[in-house]
Amino acid sequence: MSKGKILGKNEVSSRRTVRFRYRRVLLTSIATLAPALPISLVVASQPAFAAAKTNFVGKWNISGGYLGITFRSENRATGACAGVTASSLYHIIGCPQTGNRYAFTITEGATYRSRNVGTIAGNKITGSFNDSNGTSVPYTGVR
Repeated sequence: MSKGKILGKNEVSSRRTVRFRYRRVLLTSIATLAPALPISLVVASQPAFAAAKTNFVGKWNISGGYLGITFRSENRATGACAGVTASSLYHIIGCPQTGNRYAFTITEGATYRSRNVGTIAGNKITGSFNDSNGTSVPYTGVR
């Protein structure tokens, strides 16, 4: 501290004043930032809300002249779903989702499979399918 030097009254007061000033600035900063903390936590957690699975249930009109699809039921926890295309010969099975990404399969009989993948945002889907006939087509759809 003073290395053997005796401090005068003004020097001691000056050191105390500087120390208390730093503490006051620190406490003022904490008091100012503390109310903003809950708001920052809500903003930081927005990606968690965005990752929530979306609702597929409803009738979807698909671009390019392809059959529309109707999801009749869906279990977002398990990825199970049920639905049909505009032709009742085709059935929709399996609808796993991760955030706004989806996948489902359309079947017809024992051999035909159409694997669909894409993204969903509100009432719009953007995706593509690859089927057992070797067809691969991008599409969009609206509900």
